[in-house]
Formats: sequence, structure tokens, C-alpha cells
Amino acid sequence: MENPVVLLSALLALLAGLAIGKAWERYKLRDGRWVDRRRARDSPHYMLGLNFLVANQIDPAIEELVKAAHSAGDPLEIHMILGNLYREKGQVGRAIQEHQALLQRSDLRKLEHANVVLCLGLDYKRGGFVDRALEAFTEVLRLDPENQYALSNLEKLYEEQHQWAEAYATRQKLAARRDQMTPVRHHETLAYLENELGMEALKRRDYAEAARRFGAAIDLDSSNAPAYLNLGDVRYYQGDVEGAIADWERLIDQSPERAYLAFSRLDGAYTKVGGAPRFAELCRKLIAANTQDWRARLALARHLSSRGGAAEALELLFDAIELNPHALVIHQAIWQTLSSLHLPPGLVNRYVDLTRDSIFYLDPHICVRCRYRSTELLWQCAYCHAWNTFREERIVPAKDTDFTLTS
Repeated sequence: MENPVVLLSALLALLAGLAIGKAWERYKLRDGRWVDRRRARDSPHYMLGLNFLVANQIDPAIEELVKAAHSAGDPLEIHMILGNLYREKGQVGRAIQEHQALLQRSDLRKLEHANVVLCLGLDYKRGGFVDRALEAFTEVLRLDPENQYALSNLEKLYEEQHQWAEAYATRQKLAARRDQMTPVRHHETLAYLENELGMEALKRRDYAEAARRFGAAIDLDSSNAPAYLNLGDVRYYQGDVEGAIADWERLIDQSPERAYLAFSRLDGAYTKVGGAPRFAELCRKLIAANTQDWRARLALARHLSSRGGAAEALELLFDAIELNPHALVIHQAIWQTLSSLHLPPGLVNRYVDLTRDSIFYLDPHICVRCRYRSTELLWQCAYCHAWNTFREERIVPAKDTDFTLTS
């Protein structure tokens, strides 16, 4: 008889423990009263706030979530959301106050504490308080060493401060995690950082270290155009012109659409080794492979024009202007070539006919990440340092636009 009684007692104790645990998970003692955590999610104000948030209506979302927080006893998660919304709205000071107030609570669990500090770090980052943001993200990693968001934001801050070694070490920690991000993405970022470390070595004229870094970047990401260019530059500075040409040609073989980045380098290098015709052959090969390549036509036209082939160069430029009538550099090259031919009326009229309906603008390319504008199609944004984010910005005038020129 004793065994069944003991077993029943143990079972009752287990059930009581589970019930108490569930109650503790659901209810929380605050200011002398028990608060039901689920009430926040059941509140109509909470649901309305989320609906407004999905619709990107920040002000109504804040209003409803404030009501939900008061009705549910000021739950942690709603105040975290409110602080994040204040930050997105640009009220960084209020966001910091909201999240700092949460840190004053004595009943925060370790993971909750880490999440609040993470939000606070994002507030500091948005407000430009770099040192405080670094401290906050570092504290998050102390509390939660595997926190992906803290690592990611820490890496971004290091990049913005050009602390490439620290950014590289942080990205390696991210790459070591088993998350949903593909290894290719990690390799691309590590290659970018290797290239930046190589640039630092190049500035110090440590050519061996620079070459090693650029080579490592190419090994990580074979499409890394800056690494090919910079590695070729190192070879060139060391007097190995053929080696530099080989690296720049590797870039063209790997990414023909970025061949224009190496045109000026190759034109000068071929001439230095006595192989000037090789540049014309390269450009013609690129044009044959891609009939829409106006940059190769422009480069070949400049090459021919500098060697007395102005007439042939002009034909190439007319072909290029048909492919991209908005490129200011082509128009400049055409007028320079026409001037060298003493402005023959027939060719001038032909140019006018080709460009009659063209639209000109000075900022044709824009970074889709930070909206930085450039007159060139850059492979890396000069402001936010993002790669492959530049797109051509088409500016089409309204139908009633008056193009009348005034003195």
C-alpha cells in the first residue's frame, strides 16, 4: 500500500509544480498586484496597434500601444516596442528614456535584460552615440554570446569607424554560427573586409601584406572586383607589369560587366610593355560578346582617338550614344573628337539628330541603400560603403515641362 501512496503523492507534487510554473509564467507581481501577461496580447488596443504598425502608421500605432500598456499593467514587451517606434519616428531621446526605464526593473530575466540593452544600443546607434552603442552591443554579447543581432550591429559600427580588423573578427564570429544566412553571404562580407585591410596595408606600402589580403579576398569571393584591381595595382607598383595585366584581365574574365573599371589601367599597362594593340583587341572582344556594351566602345574610341584614329573613334561614339544617350561622358568625348576633326557640318548634324530626344542630368546613379548620388556607376558606395547598390536613376520630365533656355 505504501508504494501507490508515495507514487500518488509524487504525481500530485509534479502536477502542482507544473501548475505553479505555468502561473508564474503567465502572471507577474508588479506594484503589489498580480498582472496577467496574456492580457496585453488579448487587448483590442494591442491588436489595433499591431494593425497600424503593419500599415506603417507609426503615430496611431504608438497611441494604441500606450493604451494597451496601461490596461495590461505596463508589460515589458509593449514598452520595448514603443521605444523602438519612437526611434523609428526619429525621437531618439524618448526611445532611450523608454528603454533605460525598463532596465530599472528588478525582475528582468537575463534574456530580457539582453533584449532591452540591444534596443538601447540601436537607440544610441541611431542617435550617433557610437561609443555608447559599442558598449551596449558588447554588454548584450556578455549576457547572450550568441546574439546574432548584436554581432551584426557591432560589425556595422566597426565598419563605419573603419576599424576593419575588429569588423573582420566580428564577422568571423557570425560566420561560425549556424543560422539561416548562407555561407556565400558571409564570404562576400569577409572578402570586402579583407580588401579594406589590404587597402590599409597598401597605404603603409606593405606590399606583401596588401597582396596577401587582396588574394584572400579573391579566394573568398571570386567576383570581388576591387580586390582584382588592387592586387593588380600592387603588382604594378612592384614593377611586375605583366602580373598586373594578368590580374586585371582576370577581373574581366570573371565579371565582363565590370571591365570598364580596368580600362584605363590596361590601356597604360599594355602600352608600357609594347602591346598597345592588345587593348583594341580586348575592347572589340567585349563588344562582340555584348553588343550593348557602350563603355567598351567609349574606351576603344578614346584609345583610337589618342592614336590618330579620330574618324573611326567617332563611329564608335555614335554607336555608344545610341545605346546610352544619357551618358554625359559620351557627349563630351564626341565633342572632343569633333573638335579634333574641325567640326565637319555633316558629322555635327548627325550628332544633333542622334541626340535630339535625349534627356540630360548630372546625377544619373543613386545608391538604393542610402540615396547617395554619383555621376558614375560605382561598385562601392562612397557614403555607406555598400556594394552593388548603385542603380541608374531615370529622371523623366513632365509633359508640360518648359525647356526654354534663358540667358
